[in-house]
Amino acid sequence: MSLALCRSRAPWRNWRAALLLAASLGCATPTLAVNADAVGVQYPETVRVEGQTLTLNGTGVAYRALAKLYTVGLYLPSKTTDVKAVLNLSSPRQLRFVMLQGMRVDEIGKVITRGIELNSSRADFFTLIPSIRVMGEQFAGIKRLNAGDTFVIEHVPKRGTMFFVNGQPAGLPIAEPLFYPAILRVWLGDKPVTQDLKTALLDQQPTAVLDALD
Repeated sequence: MSLALCRSRAPWRNWRAALLLAASLGCATPTLAVNADAVGVQYPETVRVEGQTLTLNGTGVAYRALAKLYTVGLYLPSKTTDVKAVLNLSSPRQLRFVMLQGMRVDEIGKVITRGIELNSSRADFFTLIPSIRVMGEQFAGIKRLNAGDTFVIEHVPKRGTMFFVNGQPAGLPIAEPLFYPAILRVWLGDKPVTQDLKTALLDQQPTAVLDALD
């Protein structure tokens, strides 16, 4: 069933009826949070970072239109649904991506840079520009990520933020303390990549689409 046909059959002002019909036809509608298991990617329950055990907080799937781009898992010292707690932790944290299709790494760089800008004050964003520039230089040495590759963004206090591709570091740690919380806000901030992905990473139960329309 094409999206065009879905749209053509749902012109009603009654959005509840439109969404019910779209669901019955298999049309693309606002989706609930999907975890990585749904696309066959299994994340370990724990990982070790600098001698500390981190626990898988949640996983999600990123899409471009209907295409699945990558999965991402969030690792923390202990599970939480509190965004502020995640951002303010003074302990190791990790975002672990598994690519579902090939992407140029500069595309990820653009997503991160734009997300940082959207979720930062103007002053904070200008403070982060040198770190963003170093990130770009490190990404220039990677070029491309292929389906199945693992891409990790990790933070260790007093060392900084590091990027890894298939376990290999992309460069030296980026020491700016505001940089990693700013990266986390790309997926967990007030203006995340998608709300569904934010919900999945926090392992929350999303509000049902039809209930949200009441």
